Amino acid sequence: LAKIEAGRITISPGWFDLMDLFAALRGMFRPLVESNQRIELVFEDPPPLPMLYTDDKKLAQILRNYISNAIKFTPEGQVVVSAKMESDVEVRFTVRDTGIGIAPELLPALFEDFVQVDSPLQKRLRGTGLGLSLCKRFAELLGGRVAVESLPGSGSAFHVVLPVALNEATEAAHAAL
Repeated sequence: LAKIEAGRITISPGWFDLMDLFAALRGMFRPLVESNQRIELVFEDPPPLPMLYTDDKKLAQILRNYISNAIKFTPEGQVVVSAKMESDVEVRFTVRDTGIGIAPELLPALFEDFVQVDSPLQKRLRGTGLGLSLCKRFAELLGGRVAVESLPGSGSAFHVVLPVALNEATEAAHAAL
């Protein structure tokens, strides 16, 4: 967090195939999901997407955080990871779960530093309250944005929308931060 605020986070964009990222994430979470037979982790095959030019490590960190939270707050059910074109120049990544959900009045502050939602399950699974804040900051560094939809008892959907290709203007603007 301090590095981001001080402008010392570097972006290392490169071309990569989304399927490779999904395969890596699937492998990373396989042991966790296999040890908990009540949760199914599904990576939807995306529609044809172009190669992406962004920092795949930052994107992976965002998706890891979303998936980890979804698994943590889904006692039983499904976590689905998907990607689709949002527009001609943007891709929307979504992690949707069938977990406990979040009250609508709590959603606006969810991506702020040190914010944690108060519920019995979340009290047992306390974190630092920085994961979603970092997701938002990384998305912004990559020229994108985050969003969430949720209802208590109905699960949540966390989104990150990024440009297909991080352009030089975006890189220069963030380098100046």
